[in-house]
Amino acid sequence: MKDLIIRAEQFAQERHYGQFRKGAAKEPYIIHLKEVSSLVKKYGGSDEVIAAAWLHDTIEDCPPTNPQELERNFGRKVAGIVSELTDDKSLSKKERKLLQLENARYKSQEAALVKLADKTSNVGALANSPPLGWPLGRRLDYINWAKEVVFKLCKLPRDGLEFFLRRCDQAELQAFIDLGTERMAQNAAMRILECKSLRSGASRQQTDKLLINLMNGTLNNYKDI
Repeated sequence: MKDLIIRAEQFAQERHYGQFRKGAAKEPYIIHLKEVSSLVKKYGGSDEVIAAAWLHDTIEDCPPTNPQELERNFGRKVAGIVSELTDDKSLSKKERKLLQLENARYKSQEAALVKLADKTSNVGALANSPPLGWPLGRRLDYINWAKEVVFKLCKLPRDGLEFFLRRCDQAELQAFIDLGTERMAQNAAMRILECKSLRSGASRQQTDKLLINLMNGTLNNYKDI
């Protein structure tokens, strides 16, 4: 089955040749696919799911690739997972985003794992190399939409979901640092710390105490200036 993954990677490299990410760094698209497949492997995906991770955008972004071709080359299961993850490009971007929300709860466990890895990679790219010209609101809207999609997916690995949320925190804070005011960035940092504290199992009282201590420390530092 290792041969399946190698063939899927080679196929993806050929079909995505000349494609680049939307970010300012203009990274070759294959870097995204490599990260998605690596995350799927890390979270226990089978060889077929890892192969589907390499191929998940080929039908959508590399015409004339189609499900029948993928089934001939990689089998019915791989082709089925990729088909689950393929948006209808004849629809508007708004319609496609709404359908991702509506359909997320119905994804197979295999497709949900690839979708989680895909969104994790995309949010990470938004923090490290956001698309040129995206204003603050658009960056925040993408993060919130990605969260909505992921939260509707079923049977996700806990460590994968936690890593996705850390990526969202990083992307949100970086958006405010890049495009907001200093006060907006500070407020975002406090919100993120609050959410992380609660996610880690701290009580509301413990979280409030942590935030108060941090605020007092910040005020004392300003007094010393």
